[in-house]
Amino acid sequence: MDEELFNEDERDVLGETVNVAMGKAGATLAEAFSGFVNLRVPEIRAVSAADLRATRTRLMQTYERISVLEQEFFGEFAGTIAVVYGPASYAALRQVLGFDDRDGDGRRQREELLLELGNALASTCVLEISALLELRMGLRPPRVMAFDVPTAEAGWHLFGELEQLSGQMLLIDIVFHLEAHDVPFELMVSVQPASLPALKQALAKRI
Repeated sequence: MDEELFNEDERDVLGETVNVAMGKAGATLAEAFSGFVNLRVPEIRAVSAADLRATRTRLMQTYERISVLEQEFFGEFAGTIAVVYGPASYAALRQVLGFDDRDGDGRRQREELLLELGNALASTCVLEISALLELRMGLRPPRVMAFDVPTAEAGWHLFGELEQLSGQMLLIDIVFHLEAHDVPFELMVSVQPASLPALKQALAKRI
């Protein structure tokens, strides 16, 4: 994370908070999808427009095609949540949930699974972060922003504001895998610049 946004103590508190929230989210996700979930250490950093372009390039190299669910959160702690996955990730999810060929592979089913997955993450991860830091927030209904499209063509809030971002925003990036499947899902939480002063105040109270 950038020194201009957070000092060392603030970074430590934020990192611990995100780790606790992701631990709870992982347990909820494992229960919802009947299997162990392997969560990588969250990457928490301040990003500029140039950093977001590099992130988009990385996603294009990781996923040939992607589906994206987006959910906005608002209040003192405000921003967007994006759940990103590719075709191989969806195939793993179908297997974990016990779907067979007779269940089909239609768009409606895939969107429902994406929404279920996103809700399981958003309702625990972001809400837990706001609760731990005592920041008021609410969640808007999730939306499928991209469905099985070439990654270069996928657009959502995080990259839609590239040209308008003059400073920095906070980005929390978590990659996770379902048990016995080495294919990634990715959770990207971007915090609006306007929320950073309240976030810094909340962190300072816990130092």
